[in-house]
Amino acid sequence: MGRISLLEALDLTALIALKDPRRRSRVAARWLRRYLEEHPAATIEDAAFAASALAALGGAGHDEAVAALGGLADRISRSAS
Repeated sequence: MGRISLLEALDLTALIALKDPRRRSRVAARWLRRYLEEHPAATIEDAAFAASALAALGGAGHDEAVAALGGLADRISRSAS
């Protein structure tokens, strides 16, 4: 099994946020770190946007947060191809 994509990692992060809220923050921080590693041109505003969307995972805005983060991850994967 190779390395999973950023989008696949987001799916796992979102699932963990719903099913195991105690691990949400730690897993979300790992996703944010990976996002920043894969997007070296990210600004502080990009990081803050991603962090606030990650903080919403598992809550009332879960679906919207997943959609926003998916857009970020998709934009990175398209620029890498």
